[in-house]
Amino acid sequence: MSGAPARSEGLGRKLRSKKTVQVPMLAYDTVYNDYGHTDESDNATADCTLLADIGFGPRHQRSSSNPRRIVIGTPPISGCNRERWRLSTGPVTSGWSGDIGYVYSGDFLFAHLLIDEPAGTDLAQLTRAAYGRLLAFVRDSQCPELLRIWNYLPRINEQERGLERYQAFCLGRAQAFTDADVPAHQFPAATAIGSPAPGLSVHLLASRQPGTPIENPRQIRAYEYPLPYSPRPPSFARAMRYIGPQQSLELAISGTASIVGHVTMHPHNLGRQLHETLRNLDILREQGQGSPQGLSNPRLLLKVYLRDPGRLPEIAPRLFEWAGAQSQIMYLQGAICRRALEIEIEAHSSAPHVSPNRLTRIEPARY
Repeated sequence: MSGAPARSEGLGRKLRSKKTVQVPMLAYDTVYNDYGHTDESDNATADCTLLADIGFGPRHQRSSSNPRRIVIGTPPISGCNRERWRLSTGPVTSGWSGDIGYVYSGDFLFAHLLIDEPAGTDLAQLTRAAYGRLLAFVRDSQCPELLRIWNYLPRINEQERGLERYQAFCLGRAQAFTDADVPAHQFPAATAIGSPAPGLSVHLLASRQPGTPIENPRQIRAYEYPLPYSPRPPSFARAMRYIGPQQSLELAISGTASIVGHVTMHPHNLGRQLHETLRNLDILREQGQGSPQGLSNPRLLLKVYLRDPGRLPEIAPRLFEWAGAQSQIMYLQGAICRRALEIEIEAHSSAPHVSPNRLTRIEPARY
């Protein structure tokens, strides 16, 4: 996931005089060190186009001297263990607003928050307060439009205070969106995964311009789930389409699993769940890419969360076949929000320079 190789200034002028070089907004790579700690000597702070440098390791961590860099406590199983969000041009500005780390450019904002959860804490209230601060920060920034949020919390399937912890998280998140007057049709794409690391970790991508939420006609909108799933349903869109650097078409697909309508399909059956999940991803890609002309082979990145890391050999060949040799796949250990689910996959595709008049209008999906 490293950026473009270094080149001389003279060669840079020559390339710019001929053609604008497309810089992928998101890329994965592998670093051969323990991502359980941050490397303060990293030269990311000197990279004026780097928006975010996110590693995956045994515990959550943030770098006080480098807000671009965070570590998420979801241990890598195989493949890549680092993602970088990069812009086509700089500069970017970074800093801290209290305990919110942020990096922004003229058009995009990366922000993150890591909250301790002392014993006896009400997770719903903790989440409501954390989201409230993040939403207020984003609202008051130069990039007030939420595109994508990632959430990682411990013991996601355990019961506390009469609720499963994921349900309590959903309750607090929904209350925070209500407090901030964010309507459901503006919910961002999102992922929520159980982590073995303590604390609630949230990071997000926002923009100056709004994206287009995408839904899956095979599924009920998450925020319209019936009551048995939670006192307040999950607050996210199935995907978000937006225009990236150099007018690239970016499609951020939320964590996707083996769900049809609102029902878990093939409980505890990893192979069949993978098949159902890929069907949902296919539909979201079709919905989100708009007109297929020129967009049939966008660059694809997958982040795969497995409840049991020992079962990777059961799915890796099929995923590689489905995604194609040009795609990048990151495998991480993480608990899925429903006990019967064994796998969840989020995806990101990017197609270079798309004119808005080539995109199909996305009508509201109907289940």
